[in-house]
Amino acid sequence: MIAFPTGILIATLVSAIGLGGGVLWMPFFLIILKLPPDVAVLTSLLIQTAGMGSGTVAFLRQKRVDVRLGLFLLSFAIPGIILGAYMARRIDSASMEAILGVLVMTTAFLFVFSNERYADIGNERADLKTAFRYAYVVFPASVMSGMLSVSMSEWLIPIMRSKLSLRMSRAIATCIFVTFGTCVLGSASHLLTGGEADLAMVLWAVPGVIIGGQIGPRITRRIDERVLKEIFIFLLTLVGIHLIYNSY
Repeated sequence: MIAFPTGILIATLVSAIGLGGGVLWMPFFLIILKLPPDVAVLTSLLIQTAGMGSGTVAFLRQKRVDVRLGLFLLSFAIPGIILGAYMARRIDSASMEAILGVLVMTTAFLFVFSNERYADIGNERADLKTAFRYAYVVFPASVMSGMLSVSMSEWLIPIMRSKLSLRMSRAIATCIFVTFGTCVLGSASHLLTGGEADLAMVLWAVPGVIIGGQIGPRITRRIDERVLKEIFIFLLTLVGIHLIYNSY
Protein backbone atom coordinates (compact mmCIF):
# COMPACT_ATOMS: atom_id res chain seq x y z
CA MET A 1 0.00 0.00 0.00
CA ILE A 2 1.38 3.38 -1.03
CA ALA A 3 0.43 4.93 2.33
CA PHE A 4 3.17 3.02 4.16
CA PRO A 5 6.22 4.37 2.26
CA THR A 6 4.52 7.77 1.99
CA GLY A 7 4.09 7.78 5.76
CA ILE A 8 7.79 7.08 6.22
CA LEU A 9 8.76 9.84 3.77
CA ILE A 10 6.40 12.51 5.14
CA ALA A 11 7.13 11.73 8.80
CA THR A 12 10.88 11.73 8.14
CA LEU A 13 10.72 15.14 6.49
CA VAL A 14 8.40 16.87 8.94
CA SER A 15 10.10 15.45 12.03
CA ALA A 16 13.46 16.63 10.68
CA ILE A 17 12.10 20.14 10.10
CA GLY A 18 9.75 20.33 13.10
CA LEU A 19 6.47 20.79 11.22
CA GLY A 20 3.03 19.21 11.25
CA GLY A 21 2.37 16.55 8.61
CA GLY A 22 -1.00 17.83 7.39
CA VAL A 23 0.62 20.32 5.03
CA LEU A 24 1.97 17.33 3.03
CA TRP A 25 -0.69 14.68 3.71
CA MET A 26 -3.48 16.85 2.30
CA PRO A 27 -1.82 17.49 -1.10
CA PHE A 28 -1.03 13.75 -1.29
CA PHE A 29 -4.65 12.80 -0.65
CA LEU A 30 -6.16 15.47 -2.91
CA ILE A 31 -3.71 15.40 -5.83
CA ILE A 32 -2.44 11.80 -5.92
CA LEU A 33 -5.31 9.77 -4.47
CA LYS A 34 -8.17 12.13 -5.43
CA LEU A 35 -9.94 11.64 -2.11
CA PRO A 36 -12.99 13.83 -1.35
CA PRO A 37 -11.93 16.83 0.77
CA ASP A 38 -13.80 15.83 3.94
CA VAL A 39 -12.45 12.25 3.75
CA ALA A 40 -8.93 13.56 3.16
CA VAL A 41 -9.08 15.86 6.19
CA LEU A 42 -10.34 13.22 8.64
CA THR A 43 -7.88 10.63 7.32
CA SER A 44 -5.02 13.11 7.74
CA LEU A 45 -6.16 14.02 11.27
CA LEU A 46 -6.32 10.38 12.37
CA ILE A 47 -2.85 9.66 11.01
CA GLN A 48 -1.42 12.72 12.75
CA THR A 49 -3.19 11.81 15.99
CA ALA A 50 -1.13 8.62 16.14
CA GLY A 51 2.14 10.36 15.31
CA MET A 52 1.63 13.38 17.55
CA GLY A 53 0.30 11.19 20.35
CA SER A 54 3.54 9.23 20.39
CA GLY A 55 5.58 12.43 20.50
CA THR A 56 3.38 13.94 23.21
CA VAL A 57 3.81 10.93 25.49
CA ALA A 58 7.58 11.10 25.05
CA PHE A 59 7.75 14.83 25.81
CA LEU A 60 5.43 14.51 28.83
CA ARG A 61 7.68 11.80 30.24
CA GLN A 62 10.63 14.13 29.77
CA LYS A 63 8.63 16.92 31.50
CA ARG A 64 9.36 19.31 28.64
CA VAL A 65 5.75 20.35 27.95
CA ASP A 66 4.35 23.57 29.41
CA VAL A 67 1.00 21.88 30.11
CA ARG A 68 -0.66 25.05 31.43
CA LEU A 69 0.17 26.96 28.26
CA GLY A 70 -0.86 24.02 26.05
CA LEU A 71 -4.28 23.66 27.69
CA PHE A 72 -4.72 27.44 27.63
CA LEU A 73 -4.11 27.56 23.87
CA LEU A 74 -6.33 24.54 23.25
CA SER A 75 -9.22 26.26 25.03
CA PHE A 76 -9.03 29.04 22.44
CA ALA A 77 -8.70 26.52 19.61
CA ILE A 78 -11.91 24.57 20.28
CA PRO A 79 -14.37 26.99 18.54
CA GLY A 80 -12.06 27.35 15.53
CA ILE A 81 -11.60 23.60 15.13
CA ILE A 82 -15.37 23.00 15.23
CA LEU A 83 -15.94 25.77 12.68
CA GLY A 84 -13.18 24.38 10.46
CA ALA A 85 -14.69 20.87 10.59
CA TYR A 86 -18.08 22.33 9.62
CA MET A 87 -16.54 24.21 6.68
CA ALA A 88 -14.62 21.14 5.45
CA ARG A 89 -17.87 19.25 4.84
CA ARG A 90 -19.37 22.11 2.86
CA ILE A 91 -16.55 23.16 0.59
CA ASP A 92 -15.92 21.74 -2.86
CA SER A 93 -12.67 20.10 -3.92
CA ALA A 94 -11.52 22.97 -6.16
CA SER A 95 -11.95 25.56 -3.41
CA MET A 96 -10.21 23.27 -0.92
CA GLU A 97 -7.22 22.91 -3.23
CA ALA A 98 -7.03 26.66 -3.81
CA ILE A 99 -7.14 27.45 -0.08
CA LEU A 100 -4.64 24.72 0.70
CA GLY A 101 -2.36 25.93 -2.11
CA VAL A 102 -2.30 29.46 -0.66
CA LEU A 103 -1.67 28.07 2.83
CA VAL A 104 1.18 25.85 1.60
CA MET A 105 2.79 28.80 -0.19
CA THR A 106 2.39 30.92 2.95
CA THR A 107 4.12 28.21 4.99
CA ALA A 108 6.99 28.20 2.50
CA PHE A 109 7.38 31.98 2.85
CA LEU A 110 7.28 31.69 6.65
CA PHE A 111 10.21 29.29 6.42
CA VAL A 112 12.06 31.66 4.08
CA PHE A 113 11.87 34.52 6.57
CA SER A 114 12.25 32.41 9.70
CA ASN A 115 15.54 32.83 11.53
CA GLU A 116 14.72 30.69 14.55
CA ARG A 117 17.77 29.00 16.03
CA TYR A 118 17.78 25.97 18.24
CA ALA A 119 19.51 27.89 21.02
CA ASP A 120 17.94 26.36 24.09
CA ILE A 121 17.84 29.48 26.23
CA GLY A 122 14.76 31.07 27.73
CA ASN A 123 12.01 30.39 30.24
CA GLU A 124 10.76 27.02 31.39
CA ARG A 125 7.15 28.20 31.55
CA ALA A 126 5.18 30.99 29.88
CA ASP A 127 3.28 33.75 31.62
CA LEU A 128 -0.41 33.20 30.79
CA LYS A 129 -1.21 36.91 31.03
CA THR A 130 1.32 37.58 28.29
CA ALA A 131 0.07 34.59 26.31
CA PHE A 132 -3.46 36.03 26.43
CA ARG A 133 -2.33 39.04 24.37
CA TYR A 134 -1.42 36.73 21.47
CA ALA A 135 -4.23 34.20 21.83
CA TYR A 136 -6.05 35.81 18.89
CA VAL A 137 -3.63 33.99 16.57
CA VAL A 138 -4.99 30.63 17.74
CA PHE A 139 -8.51 31.07 16.35
CA PRO A 140 -7.73 31.50 12.61
CA ALA A 141 -4.97 28.90 12.87
CA SER A 142 -7.37 26.42 14.51
CA VAL A 143 -9.98 27.03 11.78
CA MET A 144 -7.37 26.04 9.21
CA SER A 145 -6.45 23.04 11.37
CA GLY A 146 -10.04 21.82 11.57
CA MET A 147 -10.70 22.48 7.88
CA LEU A 148 -7.38 21.33 6.37
CA SER A 149 -5.75 19.25 9.15
CA VAL A 150 -2.67 21.50 9.12
CA SER A 151 -0.60 22.13 12.24
CA MET A 152 -0.53 25.43 14.14
CA SER A 153 3.18 25.07 14.96
CA GLU A 154 4.32 27.42 12.18
CA TRP A 155 2.44 30.26 13.90
CA LEU A 156 2.86 29.24 17.53
CA ILE A 157 6.59 28.50 17.77
CA PRO A 158 7.70 32.05 16.73
CA ILE A 159 5.27 33.53 19.29
CA MET A 160 6.43 31.17 22.02
CA ARG A 161 10.04 32.06 21.30
CA SER A 162 9.93 35.82 20.65
CA LYS A 163 6.93 36.90 22.74
CA LEU A 164 6.75 34.34 25.55
CA SER A 165 10.52 33.74 25.75
CA LEU A 166 10.19 29.96 26.05
CA ARG A 167 13.17 27.68 25.54
CA MET A 168 13.15 26.19 22.04
CA SER A 169 12.88 22.65 23.42
CA ARG A 170 9.89 23.73 25.54
CA ALA A 171 8.26 25.52 22.59
CA ILE A 172 8.56 22.48 20.31
CA ALA A 173 7.34 20.05 22.99
CA THR A 174 4.38 22.29 23.85
CA CYS A 175 3.47 22.69 20.16
CA ILE A 176 3.51 18.90 19.72
CA PHE A 177 1.16 18.67 22.72
CA VAL A 178 -1.15 21.35 21.25
CA THR A 179 -1.08 19.71 17.80
CA PHE A 180 -2.02 16.37 19.33
CA GLY A 181 -4.93 18.04 21.10
CA THR A 182 -6.14 19.75 17.92
CA CYS A 183 -5.91 16.47 16.00
CA VAL A 184 -8.04 14.70 18.65
CA LEU A 185 -10.57 17.53 18.75
CA GLY A 186 -10.62 17.82 14.96
CA SER A 187 -11.11 14.07 14.48
CA ALA A 188 -13.94 14.06 17.05
CA SER A 189 -15.61 17.07 15.38
CA HIS A 190 -15.53 15.42 11.96
CA LEU A 191 -16.76 12.08 13.29
CA LEU A 192 -19.63 13.69 15.24
CA THR A 193 -20.78 15.52 12.11
CA GLY A 194 -20.86 12.29 10.11
CA GLY A 195 -17.38 12.43 8.61
CA GLU A 196 -15.74 9.36 7.12
CA ALA A 197 -12.08 8.40 6.82
CA ASP A 198 -10.18 5.99 4.61
CA LEU A 199 -9.42 3.52 7.41
CA ALA A 200 -7.26 1.29 5.20
CA MET A 201 -5.09 4.34 4.48
CA VAL A 202 -4.85 5.11 8.19
CA LEU A 203 -3.85 1.55 9.11
CA TRP A 204 -1.08 1.49 6.50
CA ALA A 205 0.15 5.03 7.13
CA VAL A 206 0.44 4.89 10.94
CA PRO A 207 3.33 2.34 11.00
CA GLY A 208 5.11 4.39 8.34
CA VAL A 209 4.65 7.56 10.38
CA ILE A 210 6.07 5.88 13.48
CA ILE A 211 9.13 4.68 11.54
CA GLY A 212 9.66 8.03 9.81
CA GLY A 213 9.38 9.84 13.14
CA GLN A 214 12.45 7.95 14.31
CA ILE A 215 14.44 8.56 11.10
CA GLY A 216 13.90 12.33 10.87
CA PRO A 217 15.76 13.39 14.02
CA ARG A 218 18.73 11.21 13.00
CA ILE A 219 18.89 12.90 9.60
CA THR A 220 19.15 16.32 11.22
CA ARG A 221 22.40 15.21 12.86
CA ARG A 222 23.97 14.47 9.46
CA ILE A 223 22.50 17.10 7.16
CA ASP A 224 22.74 20.87 7.72
CA GLU A 225 19.44 22.35 8.92
CA ARG A 226 19.61 25.08 6.27
CA VAL A 227 19.80 22.48 3.48
CA LEU A 228 16.78 20.65 4.88
CA LYS A 229 14.81 23.90 5.04
CA GLU A 230 15.76 24.78 1.45
CA ILE A 231 14.55 21.37 0.24
CA PHE A 232 11.34 21.77 2.18
CA ILE A 233 10.71 25.31 0.88
CA PHE A 234 11.28 24.13 -2.70
CA LEU A 235 8.89 21.19 -2.22
CA LEU A 236 6.19 23.34 -0.61
CA THR A 237 6.44 25.94 -3.37
CA LEU A 238 5.97 23.33 -6.10
CA VAL A 239 3.05 21.72 -4.25
CA GLY A 240 1.41 25.10 -3.60
CA ILE A 241 1.67 26.20 -7.24
CA HIS A 242 0.26 22.86 -8.42
CA LEU A 243 -2.66 23.02 -5.98
CA ILE A 244 -3.59 26.56 -7.04
CA TYR A 245 -3.24 25.69 -10.74
CA ASN A 246 -5.22 22.47 -10.30
CA SER A 247 -8.11 24.33 -8.64
CA TYR A 248 -8.97 26.18 -11.86
